[in-house]
Amino acid sequence: MYTIKRFILLITVLSLSLFPFVKAQTVEVRIINVRTDVGQIYVGVFDSQEAFKKEDGFYRQKIIKSEIEDGNYSITIKLSPGTYGISVLDDVNMDGKMNYNLIGIPTEGYGFSGFKHRGLKKPVFDDFSFTIEEGQHIQFDVELRYFELNFKK
Repeated sequence: MYTIKRFILLITVLSLSLFPFVKAQTVEVRIINVRTDVGQIYVGVFDSQEAFKKEDGFYRQKIIKSEIEDGNYSITIKLSPGTYGISVLDDVNMDGKMNYNLIGIPTEGYGFSGFKHRGLKKPVFDDFSFTIEEGQHIQFDVELRYFELNFKK
């Protein structure tokens, strides 16, 4: 009985001593330019164009805006090695999706990993995807973009 306990203890100690050599893959997303304290922020991680098109990320986190200071917030996400894309939505009306006006312009803020969106066309997965390898740590600044239409005379 004593030998079995020593063996289990030895295996546990060895496995814990090897643990530091195993590094997780992490992505730090710094969300910049959150304009209001109304609503919530959604961070979604996608692994394909199909998932992005369906707005069906395998990882989704809701951030309560009371946790955000000075319009900026950071989140760290652990991922397996692979190719991913991250989108951020400032969901002001808290309905869990992007809202558009009558002519199709987004009415809420949004941003993407490693991609500064210009124009009105929705990006495709390849525009904002990235590859993370074993043990790698990546940082992205996602600056939220808001459309404002000003029709001043």
